[in-house]
Amino acid sequence: MTEHGAPRQEHFWFESGGCRLAAALHIPAGERKPVALVLLHGWAGYRVGAHQMFVKLARAAVNRGFVCLRFDFRGRGDSEGDAFAATLATMIADTQAACAELAARLGVQRFALIGDCSGSEVAIGAGPLIDGCSAWVLWSAPIVGGSRESMDRAKRRNILRQYAAKLLRRETWAKLFRGKLQLHMIRRAILGGGKGAGEQGSASDKAIDWLGRFLSFRGPVLFIYGSADPTTADSVAHFERLTREAGRAWHLHLVEGANHAFYSVKWEREVIGRTLDWLEREL
Repeated sequence: MTEHGAPRQEHFWFESGGCRLAAALHIPAGERKPVALVLLHGWAGYRVGAHQMFVKLARAAVNRGFVCLRFDFRGRGDSEGDAFAATLATMIADTQAACAELAARLGVQRFALIGDCSGSEVAIGAGPLIDGCSAWVLWSAPIVGGSRESMDRAKRRNILRQYAAKLLRRETWAKLFRGKLQLHMIRRAILGGGKGAGEQGSASDKAIDWLGRFLSFRGPVLFIYGSADPTTADSVAHFERLTREAGRAWHLHLVEGANHAFYSVKWEREVIGRTLDWLEREL
């Protein structure tokens, strides 16, 4: 590819909630599609995404003509802010600011939000508040607008199975005798059901009308889950029911054998390919 025909990547800062947020913008070389992609990372992540999936998605997307924005929520990655003060509500506000910045820089008027795990919650919370938000792609979306008890139980059972399996490994006992086993981290993971600090939900998050926002969104939505993720069955049943209630078409793709984070080259390629194929078809 010649130099004048190469996509370009720009790094910059924008402001949200009094904090400077770090962002990376991918701009196609030629004709741009009318919808820009805004990528929303999970609770403990940052703008590269889990095992750099957002970087790989952005590079594939820009070659198809999509403008693509990756950014760090406040308190995450290179952005300013207190990580322990971050909530879904602040992440929603950051997403609104990111779309406004993209509109100001490039004149973009339509957006598709792509969320990973907690980033999917952010997409649902932010979408109805953003003029021109046209679609959501939700990877491993947790339940919103309903009870998470069965989903949380499934996640906790999976964590217990993982630690039980580790008890049978020689290296686990070797670490224990050497004092290298982080027992406090294990205890936190088991008691917290795999949730990190802050993921239990703040008062501002609980005040959001999640059900109303999901039902009011009028654009198409694609759900992508791994079939081996213990939370998939409950999440899929919940969102299919809500999607029918909202009067939208139900779009679901299951990645066979994949875990929550799609942690293999084969799985991540399938997720990225299906995401972009679906966006091109729907938008």
